[in-house]
Amino acid sequence: MNADAAVSPDSPPVAYLGPEGTFTHFVARQRFGENHPLTPLPSVEAVFDYLKDHPEAVGIVPIENSSGGIITATVDRILDESARIQVREEIALNVKLALLGREGDTIVRIYSHFAPFQHCERWLREHYPEARQITAPSTSNAIIFASQEPGSAAIGARESGARYGLEVLHYPLQAEVPNVTQFFIVGLEPNPVSPENHKTSLAVDLPDASGSLFSFLEPFARSGVNLKRIESRPIVGQPNKYRFFIEIQGSEADETVREALKSANAVSLRIRHLGSYPATRTFNS
Repeated sequence: MNADAAVSPDSPPVAYLGPEGTFTHFVARQRFGENHPLTPLPSVEAVFDYLKDHPEAVGIVPIENSSGGIITATVDRILDESARIQVREEIALNVKLALLGREGDTIVRIYSHFAPFQHCERWLREHYPEARQITAPSTSNAIIFASQEPGSAAIGARESGARYGLEVLHYPLQAEVPNVTQFFIVGLEPNPVSPENHKTSLAVDLPDASGSLFSFLEPFARSGVNLKRIESRPIVGQPNKYRFFIEIQGSEADETVREALKSANAVSLRIRHLGSYPATRTFNS
């Protein structure tokens, strides 16, 4: 199964973290084409809520930025047992950022999503040390806010400036440091088992006891199965209880992965399969 088979170009509308002009919008257009029906939504949470009401649809959400780290809102909704979410595909985007504003303005405020602020921290200290940094839900929201306030600028996608009446003041920002955002395509239907599924995500509940995490990880190390992500998240309504979001290299099409999962399951309270999926596409912004 190739990446196109994981989510067909003929699939129903795609929901994504909007508004128009976000990097998620860029990925959606690159992945599905300019003419594919795309539905912008105001938050990661709204994308997952959309899937509840449109079970035939898929969503695109960011999962991690190389500078800003994991997107906890995405992880929490994937781990939500009531949602039945499956990861269908992972896509990487090499991000180049621009400072957008009005020529001649004295910039006193800069809007952006938290991840671009993390990436551009040193550049902002050097060039705009006095400007107030204001976090927005997305880079497009940041550009919209800046377009409505004199003295404001935004960090976001270069192509989005003209959409909202702003000019490119600096580009690219801190380009010498790699800046990669990874996105998940999510839906309610799992992919079939295939050797072309390069990764597998799991929700794992472990005993609240010394060495439980080590006991879970040991079968993967023994089998040579690489773990790509380990994130612990609090379980709502259960103080001091945590669920792990685990990502491993490979899928159950590989016997070594099957055996490692079998051994790990024996020392876990519960392992819930969140999808096996291809992770081969990389786009450049």
